[in-house]
Amino acid sequence: MSEVFSRLSSRAIALSLGALLLVAACGGGSSNNSSSGNATSVTQWVAWGGAELQAYRDVLKPFTASTGITVHITTNRDSTNQIANGIISGTDLPDLAPSTTDPIQLKDWVTKGALKPLESFLDMSAYTSGTYPALTTAPGGAADDPYIGIIGGKHYMLMIKTQVKGLIWYNKKVFTGTAPTTFDQLLAINPSQYGAQKLFCAGFESGTASGWPASDQIDNIIMRQNDAAFYTSWIQGKVKFTDPQIKLGYQTFLKEVSAANVYGGSNTALTTNFGKAGDPMFKTPAGCLFLEQATFISAFFTQDFPGTKAGTDFDFFGHPSMGSAANDGNLNGFYDNVAMYNDTPAARKLMQYLATAPAQQIWANDGGTLGAIKTLTYTDPVFKRAAEVANTAKNLLVTAGDFMPSDMQAAFWKSLLDVTKDPSSLNAVLAHLDQVQAAAYKAS
Repeated sequence: MSEVFSRLSSRAIALSLGALLLVAACGGGSSNNSSSGNATSVTQWVAWGGAELQAYRDVLKPFTASTGITVHITTNRDSTNQIANGIISGTDLPDLAPSTTDPIQLKDWVTKGALKPLESFLDMSAYTSGTYPALTTAPGGAADDPYIGIIGGKHYMLMIKTQVKGLIWYNKKVFTGTAPTTFDQLLAINPSQYGAQKLFCAGFESGTASGWPASDQIDNIIMRQNDAAFYTSWIQGKVKFTDPQIKLGYQTFLKEVSAANVYGGSNTALTTNFGKAGDPMFKTPAGCLFLEQATFISAFFTQDFPGTKAGTDFDFFGHPSMGSAANDGNLNGFYDNVAMYNDTPAARKLMQYLATAPAQQIWANDGGTLGAIKTLTYTDPVFKRAAEVANTAKNLLVTAGDFMPSDMQAAFWKSLLDVTKDPSSLNAVLAHLDQVQAAAYKAS
C-alpha cells in the first residue's frame, strides 16, 4: 500500500491495519539483510497482512516455481521511516519495498540513488501502455509527478494494484432509477419516490481519526470542480483554505450532509462509524438511497447483511460530474507500488514478473482489489465495474489529507466534523485552517 505509514492515512484506517510489524516468510525463512548481487533470493518489505499477504503469496508461487528464486517477506508498516533512517546511516535496505509517498522525500531518495528507475530494467513501452494511464502518466505530460513516482521523466514506482474512491453505492432493490451524470442531478433525486427517508447516508466516526471519510467526500468534490494542478497545489499548501474554490468545495459538501439530505441528521453522521454508515440502505424502509465510499466498503455490506451479493443486491456508479467536463477525468484513488532499493538479478526478475498480466491476474482472482493493468478480468461485479471507472480516469489524484503534514491533516479532518455540526461556522473554520496551514507547512 502506498500510503504514509508514519501517520494515519484514510486507507490504512479503512482496512483496519493491525500490528506495526509482522514477519512472514515466503519460500522458507526470513531475512532483513540486503541480498546485494544475489541471483537466488530477494528481500522484500510489504505493508500487507492477512488476506492481502496471502494473496501476494499466491502471486509469488508461479514465480518461485519457475525461477527458483526465494522471496523473503517482512510485513513492515513503518517502512518509510526505517528506509529513511537506513539511507542516512548506510545500513542495509531491503531489495524491494514500497516507495515513500512524501514528494520531497522521494526526490531526495532519487537524488541519493537509493531508488532505482524502472527504465533500467523494464520494457517501459509495454508497462505504460498496459497500465492504467493515471498510474503512469503525469498530468499535462509533466516531467515530475512525485505522487505517482515520476521524477525527471523516470518512473520509480512499479504500480501493481489500485483502488477507487468516490463511488456512490445503493441498494438495487430500493434505487431503481437511472444513475445521475451530474452532481446537481444527484441532489435533485427525491428519495421518497423510492420509499427511502433521505438521499444520503454518512458515517464519519473512526476513533481518533474521525473525519477522514468526510475528507474523502470533499476531495472528490474539489478535484472535479477544479483541475489537477489546482488540487495538487492545495495539497502542497499553496492554496489557502479560504480560497473561494476551496470554500465552494466545503459548501457543496455541506449540501450532502444537510439536515434535509442526510439520514439521521448531522449527529448521526458524526457518531456513526464509517463501516456501519451504509446499513440504513438495507433496512425496511430504507433510511437512505446512497452512500459515498471506496471499493472496500462492499465487504462491510456483506458482513453486516449476510447473503447480500454485489451486482444483485447492491451496486454503485462513479462520482457524478461537478459541471466541468474537463475535470471529470480526475479520479480519487490509491495504489500499491513496489520500488527497488538494491539492483540485483533476482530483484529485477521479480519486478519484471510483477509487471505482467498473469501475476496481477492472480491478485484479481483472489479478490478485494484491482490490478494496475487495464486488461485484467474480474468475476467480482464490484471490481469489474470499478475497473471500468478506473479506465476512464485521466489523472489519479491522491487523497488530500493523507499527503498533508500531520497537524494539517488532523485540523482538516476535524474541520469537516465542525462544519457538519454547525454549517454557520464555515468562515471561522476556514480562517483557522489558514493559520494551521501556514504553521504546518513551514514546519514541514
